[in-house]
Amino acid sequence: MPEKKKTFVYSNSDWKDVKGKSIRTDGCILIFCEEGMATVSAEFKPRTVRKRDVILIFPDTMFVVNDVSELFSVKQIEISSEMFDEATFTLSSQFFDLLYDNSIFHSTPEQWNLVETWEKQFLWITQCSAEKSAYMMLRNHMQNFFIGLESIVVSESRSQIQPISSTRRLFNRFCSLLVEHCHSRHDVKFYAEKLCITPYYLSRITARTIGVTPKELIERQIILEMKRLLTTTDISVKELAVLFHFDTVSYMARFFRRHTGFTPNEYRKL
Repeated sequence: MPEKKKTFVYSNSDWKDVKGKSIRTDGCILIFCEEGMATVSAEFKPRTVRKRDVILIFPDTMFVVNDVSELFSVKQIEISSEMFDEATFTLSSQFFDLLYDNSIFHSTPEQWNLVETWEKQFLWITQCSAEKSAYMMLRNHMQNFFIGLESIVVSESRSQIQPISSTRRLFNRFCSLLVEHCHSRHDVKFYAEKLCITPYYLSRITARTIGVTPKELIERQIILEMKRLLTTTDISVKELAVLFHFDTVSYMARFFRRHTGFTPNEYRKL
């Protein structure tokens, strides 16, 4: 009988083990920064994470940890896709648009006190012995968190955040497609067709948004995913080449070295 997938995973981290790598999930990860500072890339945009920041990472979020301070510390709650869907199905599309473009929130001291209280309640619920009751309580507790966050984010957006432009929406969609298809599709034309635009227009969108070409973003995502697989799985270099549709192992190794300075095997040993 297959092992039942966990509803949530709670952990403490200093992010040193994911430095230079992407953080990925099939569901959603809530991250609460307790101490220190980190530099990250969220949707290819440089950002700083500091004390009292709340971060949300979704399956199609590109989130890379670039550097962390000595005393950096976060608490992380990763919830399954099933629980995330059940906890957020009533929320507005505007909320998710804003989350996608602004996934890091700096809380006020008062808001942080509420976060800490919510976390304590979360931990208490996880001790519930009745599995069915615990799941329902956790789902409702998560729903309360997202509803509260929605009220803050949408309210602040009316006065502080500019409406998301069609250009930014297309760029966000491009990023989601990269996460989904980077293993098998490396050509700009494929992504442009998925977006119902021309490759030239996609180039204008990426240049206007973050100043690079679509090809550069495709290659960045391929490298990030290769790094993740090399450090979190026992996939062989040959299997890696097949997975990413490279014609030969040597061509894939040259591609990886050109972007990282290491061969795949050298990188795995770091």
